[in-house]
Amino acid sequence: MYKNLKDLYQKYKPYVRVDLVMYAVMILLIVLYFIYGVLTQ
Repeated sequence: MYKNLKDLYQKYKPYVRVDLVMYAVMILLIVLYFIYGVLTQ
């Protein structure tokens, strides 16, 4: 079971990395927008 998961991970590693970067950018934008909204009130 773990071997299959490892193979899948190796196979989809680049896609996973791209997804993580996109999620990180989205979270950063949301946080910055929230801070901007709080500061401009």
